[in-house]
Amino acid sequence: MSLADILAAHWPAYRTKFGPLIPDEQVAAVRAILRCRTAALGGQRYHCECGQRHYAYHSCHHRACPRCGRDDAQAWLETQRTRLLPVPYFLVTLTVPEALRGPIRAAMTEWYGALLKEGAGALQALAAQPKHLGAELGITAVLETWTRDLRYHPHVHLLVPGGGLTQDGLRWLRVKDPEFFLPQAKLAARFKDRLKAWLERDQPELLKAVPAKVWWQKWVTDIQPVGSGEAALKYLAAYLCRPPLHERQIESWDAERVTFR
Repeated sequence: MSLADILAAHWPAYRTKFGPLIPDEQVAAVRAILRCRTAALGGQRYHCECGQRHYAYHSCHHRACPRCGRDDAQAWLETQRTRLLPVPYFLVTLTVPEALRGPIRAAMTEWYGALLKEGAGALQALAAQPKHLGAELGITAVLETWTRDLRYHPHVHLLVPGGGLTQDGLRWLRVKDPEFFLPQAKLAARFKDRLKAWLERDQPELLKAVPAKVWWQKWVTDIQPVGSGEAALKYLAAYLCRPPLHERQIESWDAERVTFR
């Protein structure tokens, strides 16, 4: 059972039904998956001296394709490993209320950039305060948009070392406790305030689509110590460069439904 087989059977009807509501990125992903390792992308012919011949079609290399991505994930991970410092690391997760997911999905281009920028900005601003750390951080930020069961759930992960540089760039300040980085509630509130300020300043039309209750709800932030940071990088690499659904998870499919683990 392959994802391409399922899409070949059901994508035409799905696209006819939802048409312009489907984001361009999803259309491009499906097109890549359907063409992956087929004659549409061409290929290479291998000829052995023994007389055997083999033709290999090219891969699409799209991150959503279950046949591609493993090599990209490993390459990204190796690059990030060289940047790790010999200090304790923390994995910061910034989430938004469920009521905000609809407005975000309706304007993904604007929102996704803002989630990363304002999330990193909130973290930097809090860490810069002398009572917390008084230093500038180095951040690896990743946006995730789905959960393991493929529900839409945009959130930001930020991998940060337990320390940073002073404003003049001459001294390194380290966290006092390798198990505690910053107060979670303060970071959540700052993240919310920065996103609201961004909407009011740059996107007043998008602000109108946000339910009022979003701004008086308590937002959730999680900060966890992750040792050297390598395990957290492996987790992020799996999301960044591998598909949301592996074909080994597909258990069955027919004209009505797809069952997956």
